[in-house]
Amino acid sequence: MAAREPLKRGYDVDENAIRFSNYFHMLRELVHLTAGWLPLEPSWELKYKLGDHLHDDARAVSKIKRRLYELRHPSDYPGAPGPELAELLDYLGSATTPHEYGLRAYGEIKPTLATAIHTHLENLDPVTDEPSLRLLRQVFERQERHVDEIGPEANGYLIEDIGALPIGFKEKRELRVMEPLVQPARDDFVEVTDAGDPFLVDELYVNGAENHVPVEPEEQKHFFHGLMDAELSAAELMARNMHEHPEMPWEFHVDMARQTWDEMRHARVHDVLMQTELGCRWGDYPVTFSYFRSIYAYDLLGRLALFNGTSEQRAMWRHSHRRKVLVERGQEQVAKVFDYLLADEVPHVHNGARWGAWLLGGDEGAYREKVRELRQGLDATGQPSTAPTS
Repeated sequence: MAAREPLKRGYDVDENAIRFSNYFHMLRELVHLTAGWLPLEPSWELKYKLGDHLHDDARAVSKIKRRLYELRHPSDYPGAPGPELAELLDYLGSATTPHEYGLRAYGEIKPTLATAIHTHLENLDPVTDEPSLRLLRQVFERQERHVDEIGPEANGYLIEDIGALPIGFKEKRELRVMEPLVQPARDDFVEVTDAGDPFLVDELYVNGAENHVPVEPEEQKHFFHGLMDAELSAAELMARNMHEHPEMPWEFHVDMARQTWDEMRHARVHDVLMQTELGCRWGDYPVTFSYFRSIYAYDLLGRLALFNGTSEQRAMWRHSHRRKVLVERGQEQVAKVFDYLLADEVPHVHNGARWGAWLLGGDEGAYREKVRELRQGLDATGQPSTAPTS
C-alpha cells in the first residue's frame, strides 16, 4: 500500500471563512454591477458574454454562501468588507461607462479575485478541506475563462491577496443602484426607430386563429431579426430587475441571472439561424424599444406580472403553434428553435409567479389577481396601451 502524504496545516476554519467572505463580496458586487451595465453595453458580442458570466458569478455566490454556512455553524453571514476591500469595490462601482466598467472588472477585479483563489488553492489542505478545494477550482477556472473571453489586457491584481483581508463582522455593505435606464444600447450599425421594422405586423404577436406564422424566406428574415431584438430586451429587463432591487432575496437574483442568460442564448440562436439558414444578419433591419420602455416603466411587481406572467406565458402558445405549422411545412430546422424556446418559457413564467407572490406576502391568489388586472390594459399584441399609474 502506497505511503500517505502527511496532512498540510492549511487554513483553520475561521481563516477559511474570512477568505470566502471576501470572495462573496467581490462576486456579489460583480453580479450587481454587471446586471446594471449589461443593458448599456452596445456590442451584441460583449452583451452576450456578460450575460453568460453574470449567470456563472451568481451561481458562484450561492455556492460560497453555502460554504460559509458549513464553516460558520450554521450562518452564511459574510460580514462586511474591510476598508481596503471596500475601497476596491468602490473603485469598481465608480466606472462611468460600460467600457470603463469592462476594463476594471475584467482587467483588474477578476484577476485580483483569481490570484487570491489561486493562493487559497496552493495553501489549503486538500484532504480536510476538500469541499473548499472543489468549489474553488470551479470558481477559479471560470474567472480565468471570463477574463480570456472579454479580453482586455490585464493590469494585474490590485491587492496581493484579497482573501486575507479582515472582515467587519457587525457591519453591512449597501449596494449602490445606478440611475434608471432611458433605453438599452445597440451596436452602432443597428438602426433604432420609434416604429421599428414596418415589415413586422401585429398578427405575428397575437394568440388565436388570427396569429400569422412566418413561413416565406423574406418574412422569416424580418421576423427572426425582430425576435432576436426582443430576446435582448428581455435579457436587459431581467438584468435591471436584479440590479435595481438588491433588497430581494439572493435566490431572486439567481433566478433573474438564469433568465438573463436564457434570453441571451435565445438571441444567439436567432443570430446563428439568420446567418446560416436565412441569409441575413443582426442589424439588417430597424428595431424599436417601445415594448421594453412600456414594461420597464412599471415597478418590479408590474414587470413580473406583465412580462413573466403575461408575455412569456402567451409566448408559450405562440411557440407551440409556430412549431406545429413549420413542421407541417417541412421546416423542421426552424421549428426546432421554437421547441427549445418553449421549454425555457415554462420556468420564466414560474419566476414571475414565485417572486410576484413573494412581493405580495406569499399570496399566490393576489399575484394572479394582479396579472388579471394589468392584462386588462394590454392591446392585442400584449403591449401596455397606457402608462402605469403611481
